[in-house]
Amino acid sequence: MKSHDYLIIGCGHFGSRAIETLLRKDHRVAIIVVDKDEKALEKVSSFHVERIEGDGISFLNQFLKKGRDTYIIPAVPFHLAFEFVLSQLKPLGGKRGKVPDLTGLPNPMRGKGGDLYASFADFLCPEDCPEPPRHCTVTREKRGKSLYKILEDLRGPFESKVIRSKQLGLGVGGYLPGDLLKIVREIKKAGASDRLILISTACRCHAVISALSF
Repeated sequence: MKSHDYLIIGCGHFGSRAIETLLRKDHRVAIIVVDKDEKALEKVSSFHVERIEGDGISFLNQFLKKGRDTYIIPAVPFHLAFEFVLSQLKPLGGKRGKVPDLTGLPNPMRGKGGDLYASFADFLCPEDCPEPPRHCTVTREKRGKSLYKILEDLRGPFESKVIRSKQLGLGVGGYLPGDLLKIVREIKKAGASDRLILISTACRCHAVISALSF
């Protein structure tokens, strides 16, 4: 398999839009898109991308073993980074824990699976937001501390580990394999303990928080 610039997990609305945005930015980029749904993959057959039908977490596990330095773009309705970390730590007794109530997070909301979502926006953000560092695109209000930094600075009866989602195109965020693998290495090195570990994916404005326990 040749080298790729982007690996998109999920081919629904957000995955399709990510493909369009990235190719519009640079038509020479190489993209892999993975989805279990054959029909979803057919919808992006007109784009110059490599389409793979399969489970995203399973593919990611195999892909990262090859040492690829490729941006991962999550476009699935679950916390991809957490599920990958969990898949690596299950053999050591890792399991999903309960995210505690956390203070200091903007507009927190719990999802059906127990994940906690937070966002500075109490409105629907434009899909082409450029994530300006100093002010909100919609309200023009001055930004304070970025949400990924708030999560990094959380203190409590837990550890807080954060994967920062970097903007790769308008409204498209992702992270490098090293960001995921670093967290796995740190947790393995520390060994199993009773201490809850929060694992978050966050950009400046939005975040999803899951919990790992042993």
